[in-house]
Amino acid sequence: MPKSREGYIWTDGKLITGLDTQAVVPSSTVNNLKSDDYDVIVIGAGFAGLRAARELASHHSGLRVLIVEGRDRIGGRTWTAQALGEDFEMGGTWVHWAQPHVYTELHRYGLHKNLKTSAGTLAAQKTYYKQSESGLVEEMDGAALAQITQDVAEKFFTIDGLSSRDLMPYPHDPFREPALWKKYDHLTVRQRLDQLEDIPGIHKGYFESNVNTFGSARSSEIGFTEALRWYALGGHNMTQVFELAGIYKLGKGGMTSFSRSVLQEFRGDILFDTIVTEIIQDDASGVVVIKTNDGKCSFKAKAAICTIPLNCLGDIKFWPPLGPLKREAIAKGHINRGAKIHFKLASTEPGWFAACDGSAPSSFCFSLSDHNGTTNPSSGPNGTYCIGFGYNNCLTDPRDSKNIIEDFRKDVRPDATVEAYLTHDWANDPLAKGEWCCWGSDCMSKYLQELQKDHGNVFFASADWADGWRGFIDGALESGLKTALRVAERLQKNPAPRL
Repeated sequence: MPKSREGYIWTDGKLITGLDTQAVVPSSTVNNLKSDDYDVIVIGAGFAGLRAARELASHHSGLRVLIVEGRDRIGGRTWTAQALGEDFEMGGTWVHWAQPHVYTELHRYGLHKNLKTSAGTLAAQKTYYKQSESGLVEEMDGAALAQITQDVAEKFFTIDGLSSRDLMPYPHDPFREPALWKKYDHLTVRQRLDQLEDIPGIHKGYFESNVNTFGSARSSEIGFTEALRWYALGGHNMTQVFELAGIYKLGKGGMTSFSRSVLQEFRGDILFDTIVTEIIQDDASGVVVIKTNDGKCSFKAKAAICTIPLNCLGDIKFWPPLGPLKREAIAKGHINRGAKIHFKLASTEPGWFAACDGSAPSSFCFSLSDHNGTTNPSSGPNGTYCIGFGYNNCLTDPRDSKNIIEDFRKDVRPDATVEAYLTHDWANDPLAKGEWCCWGSDCMSKYLQELQKDHGNVFFASADWADGWRGFIDGALESGLKTALRVAERLQKNPAPRL
């Protein structure tokens, strides 16, 4: 089994760096790489980059395409590790047939037949909630809390007599006029909650804890329109939001089986362990030059697609410089710098979901049980495998097992015995600087269209600025396809000179 340098596992009282994964694949043969003979260079081998590269190399007159990836693996912020006899999704996990781009791709490869569920979101038999008032984790009535959440949502997303459907009727085409949501983009979730004076505090608190899961962030950080977008994508119903965003995932190799399927169709070159530091365009010819951190590698192409995450774009030197509004968007970035940690608990438990009031002193935002062991059905259940998501800037050291386990017991399951945990340190990962994209206030109306704009012959594709399922695998695939089509059209209309 190949092994990535990334990821951590703590078990038997020891921490090990690096995890087994099928996401590690070899670079193209060095002799096949050409420094100046590519039509398109794609920077990044996440889902946006893989879909764009496959589209260009396979379906547009056989364009010569090179993927340059800084990691030792494919998948970007989505990859599947193997440990303890199980598959673990270290990043992006859940998909749904109502997400158009991802389900089209899953069906293409027959992977929709491998869908399975997470127990804690499919049908949680127990619901735990840590309130700010008591500071204790208590078991609650899940059905009653779901109804409370929806009741508050209907008031929260109705503003000045405008319903959520009035504000954002077309979430995959958000700027279609009149785009009434733009008037309220300045609000945070917390500010909107404070406007609702007729709702009991405990009801507000539980609704807030659910919305905080949209970005592993406090309500004072999450933009109102960011929450509205999730709600609209979920059919204007909170239960449906969580079905679309957190129940169905891939078995039989997980998300890495998906990314490998896309890569297998790609007809071009790929280079790993190569971090891009500069993207330079020749003023006269428009030729794009990519320079890397070792100072030795440089590649030329007629166009480049940059899939570098929003929070990392500031590390890249562009020439000519990016415009002032795009630079402002990059400087602001997105807010999600939380943690995702898989736990193996000793006890075998039915499905459960746990949330923490955003005002409570808690390192964890929410947690859920996933399964009770999948690889040895004949031997029966084997403990409980669950996933905890930490609030922004909490649980920042994956090596600090004492603090991680103590906080899990304090915030999620006081009676739990933790036998192992796995994590990827996304917040401190220099090639991610955070988890999935979640925006604060005054961002969507101001920056979304700007981030999607091309920069000469440099194009941008990422889940971080997708129109629809931004921050999701679906958003990455959406952006990758749209960008590939623009690149193909540009090259057909304005073929650059031979390099």
